[in-house]
Amino acid sequence: MPNTVDVDAIRKAGRMLDAPDGPIQYLRNVETLLAEVKLPSRALSWFGTGAVERHNAAVDGHLDNVRTGVEHLRKAAAQLEQSAKNWERSDQPWVVK
Repeated sequence: MPNTVDVDAIRKAGRMLDAPDGPIQYLRNVETLLAEVKLPSRALSWFGTGAVERHNAAVDGHLDNVRTGVEHLRKAAAQLEQSAKNWERSDQPWVVK
C-alpha cells in the first residue's frame, strides 16, 4: 500500500516552528540575552576600548546569525503551509511514490 500525504502533519510541522516552546521562540530568547551582553564603550577603561569593540562586534555577528536563523525558520514555516495548500488543491491522488 502506498504512503499517503498527511496535510495536517505538514501544517502541524509548520506551526511547531513558531510554537511557544519551538525553535523560533528559542532563538528570540537567545537574541534578547545576547543583546544584554553588549558592553558600554568605557566598560574596561580607556585601555580596554579595543577589547570592548571586538566583544561588541562579535556579539553583533552572533545577533545577525540569530536573526537570520529566525528569518529562515519563518520562511520554512510559510513554505510548509504552502506545501500543505498545494497538496490540498492537487487533482492528483495524494500518494508518495
